[in-house]
Amino acid sequence: MRIDWIDDIIALLDTGSVVEAAAMRNVSQSAFSRRIQTLEILLDVTLIDRRSKPNRPATALRNHEEQLRQAARQQRSLIKKIQTESQSGSRLVVVACQHAITASLGPQIVKLISGLGKAHVRLRSANLDECEALLLTGQADFSITYSLDSDNSDHRAAMTMEAFIANERLIPVYGTQTVKEMLWRFHTGSLDVIAYPADVFLGIVVERQIFPRLERQCRLNIVAETALTLAAMQMASAGVGVAWVPEALAQADLRDERLSDLSGQLGGLEMQIVARKRAEDAPDLHARIWNALSRAGAVVP
Repeated sequence: MRIDWIDDIIALLDTGSVVEAAAMRNVSQSAFSRRIQTLEILLDVTLIDRRSKPNRPATALRNHEEQLRQAARQQRSLIKKIQTESQSGSRLVVVACQHAITASLGPQIVKLISGLGKAHVRLRSANLDECEALLLTGQADFSITYSLDSDNSDHRAAMTMEAFIANERLIPVYGTQTVKEMLWRFHTGSLDVIAYPADVFLGIVVERQIFPRLERQCRLNIVAETALTLAAMQMASAGVGVAWVPEALAQADLRDERLSDLSGQLGGLEMQIVARKRAEDAPDLHARIWNALSRAGAVVP
């Protein structure tokens, strides 16, 4: 569907009347009405309820308002993408990353890819399942996610290729200023913790592999829950509770002693960062990017 057709429909939905929609689109009422009638014939749908006075958008149109608005946004984004690539000669490369990886390694990923040729990099920050879906549906060219040695459930092996990027540790951190008091409470049998939702990767990891061991030593008090590792880290820094975060994400705060690494007392977990791409043949630029990502340590400072 042409973008100007969708804009006409959106104007009709925004204003609720043909008269006001025509004014918004800077055309006469009669011209706008003819455009809507032409659309109705082409699409074989009713867009205006002509039984009401004044005429208003049809109920069926209202029922699909959000999908139409989304289609308009997608079309504009596509046009902008084409214009950008045409004007700069660059190619769009979409990389889906888990949120914490975007925050910790995002700059290195962009620098690596953009240095391989004329590439406009778009980082899509998402949960693990969403990263996998974006890759498999072709909405992302590459995914960069966490993995565990014990994770042998990759049923996508025939559809994707995987490359090891780096090891990563999931470590417990807490604000340095009050860490002694927190450890005293831990040794007396109580530990305040920041949890992740049960339906996200780190939530599953912490719930299954970290909390059970600690529960044999003390009573765990979940004082807050967040899906964002950056938020968990900030709460830990403020003394709300202990948070388990990727070590790369916490490096600056550990170096500046705003956070303390409590792996020795509470235990951490070894993870890997892996890149994936679809197994199908790829354009030359994608092949160069994959070769670069496949070199261990390429994006790790």
